[in-house]
Amino acid sequence: MEFEEKFLVINWKHLKAMPYTLFERMADLLEAMQPHLPDNKYYVCNQDEPYAQDVLDVISRGEDEKGANSGNNN
Repeated sequence: MEFEEKFLVINWKHLKAMPYTLFERMADLLEAMQPHLPDNKYYVCNQDEPYAQDVLDVISRGEDEKGANSGNNN
C-alpha cells in the first residue's frame, strides 16, 4: 500500500529554534487556524526509527480493513 503525504508535521523544538520574530508569526498563524481545524489527535513516527516499518504495517492493515468495511455501512 502506498500512502500519500497529506500531513505537515513540525517539531515544536524546531519552531522554537527559529528567529523569535518568525516563531512569533508562526505561533500567531497557528492560533488563528485553530478554530478552523478538527479536534483530531495523531501519533507521529519518524521514518528512520527502527520500528517504523512495524508501525506502517499496522496502519496499512487498519486502512485495508477500513476500506473493506466501508461498503458495509448501509
